[in-house]
Amino acid sequence: MPKLLVVDDDELILNCFRYAFPAGTVELETARSTAEAVAVFRASPPDAVITDIRLPDGTGLQLLQNLQSMDCRVPVILMTGQGTASTAIEAMRMGAFEYLLKPLDVDALLLVIDRALETSRMMRTPAKIATGSQQQDGDLLVGQCPAMQEVYRQIGRVAAQDVTVLILGESGTGKEVVARAIYQYSNRAQRPFLAINCAAIPENLLESELFGHEKGSFTGAERKRVGKFEQCDGGTLFLDEIGDMTPLTQTKVLRVLQDQQFERVGGNELISTNVRLIAATNRNLTEMMTRGEFRSDLYYRLNVYTIQLPPLRERTGDLPLLVEHFLHRFSRELNKEVREISTPAMDLLTRYSWPGNLRELQSVLKHAVVEASGPVIVPQFLPEVVRASHAVSHEAAKHQMPPAAPPANSANDELISFMTERIRCGTENLYSEVMQRVERTMLTELLSQVDGNISRASAILGISRSTFRTKLAALGINLDRSVRLTE
Repeated sequence: MPKLLVVDDDELILNCFRYAFPAGTVELETARSTAEAVAVFRASPPDAVITDIRLPDGTGLQLLQNLQSMDCRVPVILMTGQGTASTAIEAMRMGAFEYLLKPLDVDALLLVIDRALETSRMMRTPAKIATGSQQQDGDLLVGQCPAMQEVYRQIGRVAAQDVTVLILGESGTGKEVVARAIYQYSNRAQRPFLAINCAAIPENLLESELFGHEKGSFTGAERKRVGKFEQCDGGTLFLDEIGDMTPLTQTKVLRVLQDQQFERVGGNELISTNVRLIAATNRNLTEMMTRGEFRSDLYYRLNVYTIQLPPLRERTGDLPLLVEHFLHRFSRELNKEVREISTPAMDLLTRYSWPGNLRELQSVLKHAVVEASGPVIVPQFLPEVVRASHAVSHEAAKHQMPPAAPPANSANDELISFMTERIRCGTENLYSEVMQRVERTMLTELLSQVDGNISRASAILGISRSTFRTKLAALGINLDRSVRLTE
């Protein structure tokens, strides 16, 4: 349960927080002075702090400095009256997370605190590579397939290097966890980590969120605001879904990457910052550049070091490890004794296409743990979409009679059916999915034609044996006494 420390000498304000956060939602600690707040913080560090500017034995600014000297990763929110807004702005320059004006708006208060607690979780919850037993705490990068082994090597290579990183992959493949792992293994791990989802913020507000704005710079800009690039000085900024950024904002981000300088919206003051940028997207930036939707100069600035995450359907060999990890995690979270999954249920998971990748796998397994009435997950505990997918494919296979001589266009028909299904599932990575499908078919047929002879097959393709074996592993093609796919 997240812990929130509220610092204010007004008992009415403290009671408002007790009312807003009833027992069981947030562990609430209170303090009425800077000295008391420091003592509480030192004894048991909270996940976030919200403090008044005016306190009996000092100011919120002094408290901010004291808490930052102990742990600058804990978000600190300031509350202030209208007369001290400029002081709160200065505090944000010093690293405060946000400031709120009194009288407090409950909806705005809850929204800011939720963001602060989530930011704290991302900085303080370990995002690491699983080693040995899967019964570990934190958000783990789980998997032993060749593609994931390469991801681990890339994280190790780039984490300590102060360069920009671009993470590519479909939605739900774990881009945020990889970004956090890079941050936590970096030399900036004791400095702030802030994340912005560029697709979740309206385009007219994203520029202000990143760079801040001056009072009166646009309708609704009632006071000066400090943006994330200024607020995160010395730390790491994660821009998720950067492919959804508007051309104007792309231009300003490019300038920051080039010069580590920018101006607030509506301002002319040149502000310097020292931020490491990690970006991620599920979009094809190369195609977007061709269409003029993404700046090529920004792409080349972001593309200093690229990490490509594989979709779950290409990692079926990792599925047992992932299932074990998430079952343990959700059983603990939901206080249930679910220890394993039955073979028929595992078969269903293996045959499913996972359009939502790891995010969908987590949802499916959490659903199964909630439904479970014993220690073993059986097929009826899985969501209908997983069971129905197998039932449809099984029924189709049962009624399909293999033709004695397949028509010339049967391969095309199969490919078109595959494309239709992926489009229906909402894919945004159709090109690579189709190319992978074609490549798997080609290599499987080639191996069948040469009776599994690796040397002959690689010679026909014009590539080395090692490259050919790497392709087989990445595509999930096994060679035993016959050629077969792992899914």
